[in-house]
Amino acid sequence: MAHKYYYDTGEEKIGPVTGNELVQLRSSGRIDNKTWVRREDSSTWRPLGSTDLREEEEEEANPSLWKLLTRNMSTGNLVLMGAVAVVFVLLVLGVLSVAWPFILVAIAVWLLARAVR
Repeated sequence: MAHKYYYDTGEEKIGPVTGNELVQLRSSGRIDNKTWVRREDSSTWRPLGSTDLREEEEEEANPSLWKLLTRNMSTGNLVLMGAVAVVFVLLVLGVLSVAWPFILVAIAVWLLARAVR
């Protein structure tokens, strides 16, 4: 999320936190819609209930594949998985670059065999 926020517990001002963290704090009951918040780039405080967190709520409800991966995997494992994916793609492209005439002939034979039936 691009936006960072501060929130006021009545005893202290906490932040910056992401919009997702605000959504999680609200769903856990630690803060509510009456909690005062402000965006990091603003000096205006307003109740959380009047702050538009639709983008953050949507991301929390339907996280992207990247968000799921970064939540559940270490950086080392992500780098390793990316390297394996790159090697796999290069291998497939290498095989296809050599084997494409044979694959094309096989498809043509298969199509002819289907047409003859």
